[in-house]
Amino acid sequence: MIPDNKQVEETILSIGHQIYDGIRRKDAGFLRQFLADDFVQRGADGTEATKDQFLTAISEMPFELGAISGEHERVSVFGEVAIMTGVQVAEWRQSESDYGINRTAFADVFELRDGKWLLVLAFGADLQS
Repeated sequence: MIPDNKQVEETILSIGHQIYDGIRRKDAGFLRQFLADDFVQRGADGTEATKDQFLTAISEMPFELGAISGEHERVSVFGEVAIMTGVQVAEWRQSESDYGINRTAFADVFELRDGKWLLVLAFGADLQS
C-alpha cells in the first residue's frame, strides 16, 4: 500500500535534506543508501554520471562546502514515483580568496522500491548568480 501524498511529500523532502547534508560532508558512504543501483545524474550540458561516478565526484570535490539548502522545493507524487524540484543553494570555498555561492535548479526523481524511496535520477542546471 502506498502512503498518502502528504506523507510521501514529507518523506521525500526529508530524504532530499539528508542528501544535501551528505553532499556537504562529502560522505559517499552515507549518500549511497539513498541512491538506486541504476541511479543516473544528468547535467544541462548533457553530461551523465552513474551512481559510482557521482559518489566519487562528491567525495573528491576540490572545495569545501558550507551550507547547502533548497529554495522553492516542491514534491509531486505519481503513485510509486515522486519528483522533487527546486533550487539548491550551496556555499563553497576553495581558498581564502576563492569562494562563492552556487545556485542549481534541480529535479530529483524518486521511486518506491521494496518499500523504500530511492533516488533514481537527478537533473541539475546551474543558474546565473
